[in-house]
Amino acid sequence: MRAVRMCRLGIVVVTLGVVAAIPTRVIAQSPVLLQGIVDGEFWSTNARSNLLTRNRGEPAGLGRIQMWGAYEPLPGLVAYAQGAFEGGSARYEADEQEVSSDQFGLRYTASQHFVIDAGRLTPVIGTFASRHFSTRNPLIGEPDGYSLDYPLGVEVFGDAYRFDYRAAMVSLPTSHAGYEPSPTPRLRPAIGGGYTPIVGLRFGTSFTVGPYLNRDVPVAALKGRSWSDFHQRVIAFDASFSHGYLETHAEAARGRYDIPSGAITGFTYYGEAKYTLTPRFFIAARAERNKYPFIRPTTTTGTSTATWTARLTDFVDGEFGGGYRLSPSTLIKASVRGDRWWVRNTAPGFLGQGGHAVALQVSHAFDAVDWFDRNR
Repeated sequence: MRAVRMCRLGIVVVTLGVVAAIPTRVIAQSPVLLQGIVDGEFWSTNARSNLLTRNRGEPAGLGRIQMWGAYEPLPGLVAYAQGAFEGGSARYEADEQEVSSDQFGLRYTASQHFVIDAGRLTPVIGTFASRHFSTRNPLIGEPDGYSLDYPLGVEVFGDAYRFDYRAAMVSLPTSHAGYEPSPTPRLRPAIGGGYTPIVGLRFGTSFTVGPYLNRDVPVAALKGRSWSDFHQRVIAFDASFSHGYLETHAEAARGRYDIPSGAITGFTYYGEAKYTLTPRFFIAARAERNKYPFIRPTTTTGTSTATWTARLTDFVDGEFGGGYRLSPSTLIKASVRGDRWWVRNTAPGFLGQGGHAVALQVSHAFDAVDWFDRNR
């Protein structure tokens, strides 16, 4: 098993990856881009939070390497990929290492008004994906409403006259692991856009609709319908404002899910701010509220009796921290995070009404192409 994991890691490192915003030209002097980030984290939590608890409440650490690369064989045409390896007892699934290939594909840039992207894409709904990397995230945690499901699909996007747009056909819904069944891929539309009235201020929205269940849902639970007849509809809004040393972001989303008795609706939103005190030092904070639908269609073992669990899971969380840039490529951050839950304490897997987490993170960014250039 270890050999398989190392082989998979090798594939990820070789194929590498690229962040969401690949420039038209990869590098002015070279058609190749090869970069990455190495992260080390230490976590201290209690054992009473479904969101924050790591390593059953015992102090723990983790290591992570993320790499991305791109190659431009022809002007405007870029092949790209991005992958990651993560391991350590501070992972949510501490007994396993994770190797993932988050993004890959081909991108053609006709102009800033029209770009076409095909492959595994960043989520079209919401905007946090552009701040997912540790060197861009002002804190250590991430909004729990941020979807880690990167779908396959085709997307066109661009901007002009203070407006930007994106439109795609993608394979996955905007889902959250543990709250809805793992979805079966099914093509669905996703659109988004924004308006920038003045420099530093932007308002945006996005929307998607389509099936959210999987084909393994018991037939008895579907009440004579197909699994693909049960749709999810998500509409999201986002805003960002920056002025001087202040940067702020806010997002909100509302999701409506079909169930046999009608529908269940949930929401999520957060606000985030970062203030740079000196060229090297900044502070940041984020507050989040979530009221997700928890949906489970099941049948009783040995019978054809079907039940649907469909209820809202309600909690809030917040994080405060700061960062210090040791060098242009090395960043150290520390943060404190807490949460509060309002759910039934009889729910399976329930850990408690809330808890806290203290975290330390060191990140180092590197450019492998630059290494080779220096060694020539």
